[in-house]
Amino acid sequence: MKQILFIFALLCSLQLYGQSIPSEEKLILQKVNQFFEALARQDTLLLKSIVVLDGQTTSIRTQNDSLRIRTALFKDRMKSFVNPQAVIYEKMLSAEVKIHGRIAMAWVPYTLSINQNFNHCGIDVFTFFKTQEGWKIVSLDYSVEPSVCSERK
Repeated sequence: MKQILFIFALLCSLQLYGQSIPSEEKLILQKVNQFFEALARQDTLLLKSIVVLDGQTTSIRTQNDSLRIRTALFKDRMKSFVNPQAVIYEKMLSAEVKIHGRIAMAWVPYTLSINQNFNHCGIDVFTFFKTQEGWKIVSLDYSVEPSVCSERK
């Protein structure tokens, strides 16, 4: 009987432990949502707290039958995130997260509006490293697809 009570107590404590600590996947998705929140609020302090400033963004889009690829460091893009004339609202449509040790990625289809007007959709691919401060975005690669996704408005 003591063994049964011990096993029961152990299982209950493991279940409570598992519920009290957010899963790594939830932490990754929380960072993605914080990134979107920082864009909408134009909050560079929040943005700086969740990215590696020497990390980079890369966008790909087709424009006038040519492929346009643009790369910049997060620290160089900070000023462009603050523009009261063009407030960015990005919405996650779904997400797939992969984690291995201290590296993770989130594949996030999205829609993006500027000043509440639909602009485009695409795929965000966030890459994360787990640092002393927790998960940080080290790169963001994304597609810009205005004509492909009008049905996602």
